[in-house]
Amino acid sequence: MNSIFSEYSVLKTVGKQFGKFINGISPVIGLGSALLAIIFFIRLVTLFFYPLIDPTESRYAEMARKMVETGNWVTPQIAYGVPFWGKPPLAVWLNAINISLLGVNEFAARLSAFLLCAGTVWVVYRLCLTRTDKSQAFIAPIIYASMTLPFVMAGSVAMDQCLTFGITLALASFWLSLRMEKRVYGYLFFIGLAIGIMAKGPIALILVGIPAGLWTLIRHEWRLVWQRIPWISGTLLMLAISVPWFLIAEKRTPGFLEYFFVGEHWKRFTEKGWQGDLYGSGRAHPLGTIWLFWLGAALPWSLVFLSVVSVAIWRKQAANLLKGIDGWRLFCLLWMLSPLLFFSLSANIIWTYALPGLPGCALLLAEWRRDQWLGWLSNNKIGFALGVLLPSLFLIAVVAWQVKPIQFVRTQKTLIDQYMELRKGSEDRLVYLWEKPFSAQFYTLGTVGELANVEEFQAAMDNPKQIFYACPKRSWADMPDAIRSHLQPVGVHNGYLLLYRFNRPE
Repeated sequence: MNSIFSEYSVLKTVGKQFGKFINGISPVIGLGSALLAIIFFIRLVTLFFYPLIDPTESRYAEMARKMVETGNWVTPQIAYGVPFWGKPPLAVWLNAINISLLGVNEFAARLSAFLLCAGTVWVVYRLCLTRTDKSQAFIAPIIYASMTLPFVMAGSVAMDQCLTFGITLALASFWLSLRMEKRVYGYLFFIGLAIGIMAKGPIALILVGIPAGLWTLIRHEWRLVWQRIPWISGTLLMLAISVPWFLIAEKRTPGFLEYFFVGEHWKRFTEKGWQGDLYGSGRAHPLGTIWLFWLGAALPWSLVFLSVVSVAIWRKQAANLLKGIDGWRLFCLLWMLSPLLFFSLSANIIWTYALPGLPGCALLLAEWRRDQWLGWLSNNKIGFALGVLLPSLFLIAVVAWQVKPIQFVRTQKTLIDQYMELRKGSEDRLVYLWEKPFSAQFYTLGTVGELANVEEFQAAMDNPKQIFYACPKRSWADMPDAIRSHLQPVGVHNGYLLLYRFNRPE
């Protein structure tokens, strides 16, 4: 408890000093940059104040930890000796680098997500600078950074931030290569595609191809796009960056390419409730659910977006929302719609699939604000309030977790902490019944064991080093009395009982 209050006091003190700092520099650097600094400060300092969440976040963090431990930097491992074929390794590489430098902890596991989000915001800002002055260029980055999904994912261990950064770099470079007449942007376009491919695979080509292709088709800009983009040399650059790993991975673990391209990138999206997933089960939703996910992902700005569109339609001025001689607003809209259009036809989706389109939404809202389409929402004070709304609520939730951990949060950190306090020495071992969560593996540095059935449990009771067990609460009542009589529950954590074996069965 003392450590909890010390962490809270440190956070409170740092927050006060940062508040004074922002008040002092905001007249110098501007309100927009000060607000963006607040958002990033809150996200950065909270990275290590809450535990890794099961199953997704802790899974990718544990794969990065295993990569560092085993020295296998080619193929991520879902378990020791078991390859993970679900995604390319770029995000895992970044997480593993941080863990190797900063140690095995939440901050190290999440740092690359934060930096990738910051990189996406920087690309959006640089793109805005080519269209407006410095004070107005902060609007789109602030809107994006304060949306629910980007803010959450800036501190979550996953692949989506890496994909989004690659797509953002590619689409921003696509636009700039058409307007700035600099060859470097054409190559950055293909580098962004390569980053996206190495983050999640060929889906990056689709999510970039939809807005770029539709914009070119609608605007009849075929000649300009052909002339300004180095298609041949750029494609070779993209392939040179991305293809070698796929070939090496297939050689190391044969069967990878078939599973990855046929299973992950065809059956997952065409077969409802796809059962071929090696690492879980398909998450089936009604077609079109991605639009509802977008609504939640872009909060509170999705409500602003819908209000602007509704008012424009009511005034019969909807066409004016995309008005412009260069097609910029159309490009932003297509950017936003790209994942929504594609995943509307997908049978298995999650809400993070909306993330790559949110920079386009932020850019479009910034354009509408400049033209007063946001009405009273264009007020600086209201915009500031919307910008700090989610970060403030998140900060309150993190502090509340420190005071009293919430039991429904799926993590094993509190159980592992209690086990570490109770164990008598390093020779003691914690064993999970039926399945060991990834967060338990991460926090015990891979030393936690697993028993698949009651028979294995009965045999394990004779091991003098295994005196702590973690059992799902729902399974405790069905445990044979011969086993229950030698176990004492010493803690309850997020649906699991921590059990202590006080003597050996005869």
